[in-house]
Amino acid sequence: MNKSYSTNRVLLTSFVIITLIILPVVLLNNGNLYLVGDYMSQQIPFIKESRRLLLSGKPFWSNNTFLGANFLGTYSFYNYASPFYWPLFVIPEKFIGIGLSITFIIRHMLAAVTAHIYLKRYVKTEHFAFIGALLYAFSSFTMDSTYYFHFIDVIAVFPLIPYLVDEVLEGRKKVLLSLTVLLSAMINYYFIVSTSVFFLIYLFFRVKFSEKNYTFKDALRCIIFYAIGGISSMFVLLPSALSLLETHKATGSFATSLTRGLATIPQLIKILKGIVLPSEGILGSASGFALFAFNSNSAFIPFFGALFLFIAVRKKSDKWYYKLIKLLFILSVVPFGNGIFSLFTNMNYTRWWYGFVLMGILASIKNLEEKPDANDVKKSAKTITIISAIVVGAPLLGRILCAYVIKNILPALSAKFSSFLSAYTVESIVKSDFFKSLSFDDFRYMIVFVIMTAATYLPLYFSLKKEWIFDAKKVVPVVAVICVITYSLYLVNEINVFEKDKIYRGGDVSSSEEVLYTHRTSYDYSFANYPAVINEPGITTFISFKSHSTAAFCDLVGYENTLHLNSKKFFDTPAIQSVLSIKNLTDKNGNTTQAPYYTPFGFTYDYYVLSDSYEYTENKKENNSRIEMMTYACFVDSETAEKIHGIVKPLDKKLDWKEARPESGAENFVLTSSGFTAVSDGEKERLVFFSIPHDNGWKAYINGKETEILTINGGLMGIIVPAGESCIEFEFTTPGLKIGIIISAISLSALAIYYIIDKTRSKKD
Repeated sequence: MNKSYSTNRVLLTSFVIITLIILPVVLLNNGNLYLVGDYMSQQIPFIKESRRLLLSGKPFWSNNTFLGANFLGTYSFYNYASPFYWPLFVIPEKFIGIGLSITFIIRHMLAAVTAHIYLKRYVKTEHFAFIGALLYAFSSFTMDSTYYFHFIDVIAVFPLIPYLVDEVLEGRKKVLLSLTVLLSAMINYYFIVSTSVFFLIYLFFRVKFSEKNYTFKDALRCIIFYAIGGISSMFVLLPSALSLLETHKATGSFATSLTRGLATIPQLIKILKGIVLPSEGILGSASGFALFAFNSNSAFIPFFGALFLFIAVRKKSDKWYYKLIKLLFILSVVPFGNGIFSLFTNMNYTRWWYGFVLMGILASIKNLEEKPDANDVKKSAKTITIISAIVVGAPLLGRILCAYVIKNILPALSAKFSSFLSAYTVESIVKSDFFKSLSFDDFRYMIVFVIMTAATYLPLYFSLKKEWIFDAKKVVPVVAVICVITYSLYLVNEINVFEKDKIYRGGDVSSSEEVLYTHRTSYDYSFANYPAVINEPGITTFISFKSHSTAAFCDLVGYENTLHLNSKKFFDTPAIQSVLSIKNLTDKNGNTTQAPYYTPFGFTYDYYVLSDSYEYTENKKENNSRIEMMTYACFVDSETAEKIHGIVKPLDKKLDWKEARPESGAENFVLTSSGFTAVSDGEKERLVFFSIPHDNGWKAYINGKETEILTINGGLMGIIVPAGESCIEFEFTTPGLKIGIIISAISLSALAIYYIIDKTRSKKD
């Protein structure tokens, strides 16, 4: 069959499927693709922020990310380096929702095409590769990934990795493997880790158990060209790695690896459910509560389900793909197994399952081509039935018992055994999700789950009974219909459950496209990244990373600094307006008033207190006291106290913060995407404070001469300014960017030279 005809058919079919899937969502949102969860609270705000920063010409510092953040190091996890986002950076802001619809369609089409390219080399009947391509592009893993959106980029490109490994083993397309690795790293540096681990496992099985007798030299060639691709991406990977090492999320993970590994044991229910049953939603579940809801625990294959997968897992065969799927299944269900794909920085996530899904589809297709034994089919069906009953029935029964039986017994037990059960303990238990009564949304998820399960397993049952499942041409339209039904039902249900105000707020347009700022605004919204939507720096955020400097300030004043990262606060004093230069207050209705205690950026301190004895607390009264003190006395460690000795005095008494608030020590203050500038005038030498995180990469200049930046108030910045008028300039340069660009340039140049030499030699031969 003509290759272009085959590819065009996959493209057209996948285009029709994904268009029908998102049509209800787009119609509900006036032509815009607005979905749920992280898609709305992160993807759209971050796209808008990336757009304006990249167009600024110096995209180094994001002022709309809480108190400020390293843009290139932080946002590479989300979007700016991925080619899928580049069109969105140049189109007018009001058309971003429509642009998201188009890119959403393109990603799914590409996922189908790349999967087809890979699968067709292993099947006798190309229609089976066609089926596998659709199953991969519209699997439950892809459905759950719409919640994050940028995960679909990884899904779309990944099948090219195993395809090109096979090619390089044969001595072909070596440079293309390097370029695909480069593209994968640009798309998302987090997933290049799991992809690289999968690459090594895949390569081992292809070499060890292949019928073609590949050698160590063949494997080494693959590793070298894969590594060249990784080195070529250093302009993204190096700044990202250095930024990641500045966060608690990275450095705190290894310390709790054992605990996290053991915590994955209860997750086995969710993992098994994700393999044998469809995902009805990431925000809720058919059992009444979402256990480990956000860990991408879904690898369900439409139509095929887990039937042929389980036959493949049990199959005694020397073929490499059967052996590989057994190992991947084991790694999925055993403690610490999933941690391998994140280098043990996270034990809960199964976000590497895009590889598991592709290999599961390959094993299933090969099983189907070989016409499995009827007895094996019955055993697999029985296994699925038992597992399904356990992973759905047990949690649902537990929820019902907790919500309607045990909930009423616990208070009586607490009164009876007061020495063992305190009223506080009982109250906290009863308020947990397990003890909440079933709601209308719970029943909605149950209904959707039943429909999706029936839409998969009923056609599979009848196709096996009538034996038309072995005729691939008849299966293609059935698979297409099932994909449309399950995926569209999934999306519509999730949107209906989610609050509409969070959906439509993504359509808000920024007040200005400039990257010049003079103050912050406090928004009384639950939509944490709203400052990035309308381009006005605020004090709330929801992002996967906070630097050590930002975290240190949060710990000192009472911002929650766990992995939730939603800037939940344990204080309510208006003194924060002065500390963080908050000029405007915007309520839930959008009404804005001026903050009464606003102090412009760059105010001076006359007093200091040692911060060594202050630790994080959720005590609101204590945090209020610290913030109020911070308006007139800076918190510093012992080393910094010595540096400012004689300029700033130790605080010897508590003052009335409203009266002791300092005057601004700077004028003409302007924040930009590469730093900020100000002018300071005073009769004596002074300490000037700026409420911006002291991350690696900052340099400060006074009248053109570099000066030392001091870390004060946890992790924010201050400088000592001499008497008289001084021009202050702070400049941020992304750590690792220059050296990363140099390494990438050298690597790509070497790759280009090799390509030219190789082509020249091939022509001579």
